[in-house]
Amino acid sequence: MTRIINCWILALTLFAMSCSKDKTDGFLSPAIKYTNPTINASIGGTLIVTAAMVADESSKPLTFSIDAIRAADGKVMQSLMDYKVKTWWWKSAYTTKEKTAKEIDDKRQLLERPAIDINPENGSIIIYPEFDTLQMPKGKYTLDIRVKNSGGEMLIKNALTINISYALDYAYTFQGIDGNLTGIEVNFKRTSLTGNKIAVYFTDKNNNPVDPEKLIGYDYSTTPGVTDLKDWHNLGLENPTKYTAFPDHLELEVANFPLPYVAGKTLTIDMYNNGDINGAYFNFWFAFAIRKEGMWTINIKLNYK
Repeated sequence: MTRIINCWILALTLFAMSCSKDKTDGFLSPAIKYTNPTINASIGGTLIVTAAMVADESSKPLTFSIDAIRAADGKVMQSLMDYKVKTWWWKSAYTTKEKTAKEIDDKRQLLERPAIDINPENGSIIIYPEFDTLQMPKGKYTLDIRVKNSGGEMLIKNALTINISYALDYAYTFQGIDGNLTGIEVNFKRTSLTGNKIAVYFTDKNNNPVDPEKLIGYDYSTTPGVTDLKDWHNLGLENPTKYTAFPDHLELEVANFPLPYVAGKTLTIDMYNNGDINGAYFNFWFAFAIRKEGMWTINIKLNYK
């Protein structure tokens, strides 16, 4: 009897080992999916990267590819499948301590990639910031994803839905106010598609011009003897190349766009006045980026009681 029981135990053990081997050496789960199967993407501004696909214990390695990009009516958009952009790939780490554009460019290389790309190892979808919005009308698109491993291959139709909109040519994030201010209104306008100048205007609550030289940048430096003023004198990589102050505005020339030079990053403006504008100390700060070259105007209105 003991011998029979031992045989059964051995058989069950071998069966369990067989199942485990199948699972690790050749298992392709039918439940592979994106955790979030629908995303919103504003293209033409920053790098867009989705989460990886959930492998559901499928055998590794897995290989992912985009089988089709479809419009809302189900039609395959071959033009999008074929569309490629030149984009920057980093060879070494970006530290924010780089002093020149050349230092940054030495750390990266310009490669041609599908504008809608996929990480072949995990299925993460990548849409590059250089995407020309004229190539893709706003709307809903779906992606069919093909997955392969030692267990075979599988086509996942409608694996991901992307609701496409367009990014602005600039980014702005209000961060805070202090003192005698109730708020600020900041507006960006691209007045020409080419050029390398930025005009910055300040106005008071009654829309009267404010002398920009009366505003002082806060120093963020933690190193003795080194300043890091968050004002219009300091826009990164030795920008602006020319700074001209007029009684009602600043005129800034920059070496290159985007500003800052690395797409997806922002600059901080943090300025204060001790009372000769509205009678009391105030401070405001915000983050911004300008993504496209051209002639730009930035209007900043100071609101207070």
